Amino acid sequence: MNTYKPRPKELATEYLESYILENNLKAHDRLPPERELSQMWNLNRVTLRSAIASMEAAGRLYSVQGRGTMVAPRFVRTLQNLESFTKYASHYEAKSETRLLSFSKVECDKHLSQRFQRMLGEKLYRISRLRILDGVPIMIENAFIPCDLAPGLEEHDLVKGSLFAVLERSYGLIMDHGEEKASITAATAEEAEYLEIKPDSPAFWIVSTTRTPDDVVVEYCRTVARVDVVEMSSVLRWDYAGGADHE
Repeated sequence: MNTYKPRPKELATEYLESYILENNLKAHDRLPPERELSQMWNLNRVTLRSAIASMEAAGRLYSVQGRGTMVAPRFVRTLQNLESFTKYASHYEAKSETRLLSFSKVECDKHLSQRFQRMLGEKLYRISRLRILDGVPIMIENAFIPCDLAPGLEEHDLVKGSLFAVLERSYGLIMDHGEEKASITAATAEEAEYLEIKPDSPAFWIVSTTRTPDDVVVEYCRTVARVDVVEMSSVLRWDYAGGADHE
């Protein structure tokens, strides 16, 4: 049986990833000079530079002239967590910023009617916001909320404040569960401009539905997120009720 041997560039990438993890490097921490890394791992400098270039293209590293190579900021979105963007940003001690792109009222089409279990033509708020962490635009959220659940929502500050907090404090809408699905899409020209990426770049497409304890759908949201700075995370749990028959 042939033993698989990783290519030099793949091996160099593994070394770099392991170094970042083992040394608990955070965003903007600097890697040792290339010469030191090459000697440490007995790697060719050309191979190491190729691995660094690939990780830069993937948004894992970045270089600054005269300062060296640094760890790029990455933000993990855990699919099981239901929390506001403000709270999400606090986990990283990151400076969060929200830019309101549009706020309008739309009518339920067939798709939205099914999502909200409402009649065609019922009014919904459509709120489009750009989310920014540490100066990096990371996602565009397009949220839909029934107008009759939150009359006068347009009068509230949805830039500095949390939408979830406004819905809870002002309208008594407490959301404690929902569903979320993630897939890959290509950023449109407009989305790419806001996210500061190239048109047709790969992006996460996240669709979520958020509900109250009595199962009323309060928010349906479509999110486009950058794949180079956002990671999707999930928690695996073993269903012991099924016994030990897991192979």
